[in-house]
Amino acid sequence: MESDIVVSVKNLKKNFGRGDILKDISFDLPRGKTLSIIGPSGSGKSTILRSLCQLTHVTGGTIEIDGEPLVKDGLYSSKSQLRKIGLKVGLVFQNFNLFPHYSVLQNVVEPQVRVKKTPRKQAERNAREWLGRMNLASLENGYPQQLSGGQQQRVAIARALALNPQVLVFDEPTSALDPELTGEVLKVIKDLAAQKMTMIVVTHEMAFARDTSDEVIFIDGGVIVERGEPKQVIDNPKTERARAFLQRFNG
Repeated sequence: MESDIVVSVKNLKKNFGRGDILKDISFDLPRGKTLSIIGPSGSGKSTILRSLCQLTHVTGGTIEIDGEPLVKDGLYSSKSQLRKIGLKVGLVFQNFNLFPHYSVLQNVVEPQVRVKKTPRKQAERNAREWLGRMNLASLENGYPQQLSGGQQQRVAIARALALNPQVLVFDEPTSALDPELTGEVLKVIKDLAAQKMTMIVVTHEMAFARDTSDEVIFIDGGVIVERGEPKQVIDNPKTERARAFLQRFNG
């Protein structure tokens, strides 16, 4: 049975040996909602996403994905359970992480075949559907090095969506792009939000976070300093630390 809360994080902690990068992070993400996480570099934003995607192990706390425990009070579930949960989370990296020796189509097909054991013909149908929705259908036989950064990131989004995740997480998806290419990727994410895709977006794009998210969390020093309705947090932050961080954006 599907849970109304797709991601539940309680008292999350992560220690790298030189101190806590995450000290006590808690939040819930309801189905169909978009959460943006903002804050200075090194504040722990990407570590949260890496924890959800099992790319880093936390020191303490609890993570549930779609009602199933990934880690509870610092203890991880079985390998088979972790693999099952891993299929529910799609990650879009900063730097695309496409295979250069695969065509655009292959980059979207192969993860379905290898990770989800999808029959190849079905995987190709799924890939073409998502590439079409990303306005990339004409480029399916091209290779990553032939594409712009914005096109490569849209291929990466199509690849993640073709795996049919319950939640899609973006780690600063426009940070590797030239400014003129940022808009095309943000439009894709805005469209997904309008279609009620459940998403977490770590971003420095404050206008995007304000206008597209259902909730914004401001993190600094491994703790949530401020959270709430996007326009309130970004346009009228309550804490001095958030005001200082957002001063440049707010003029």
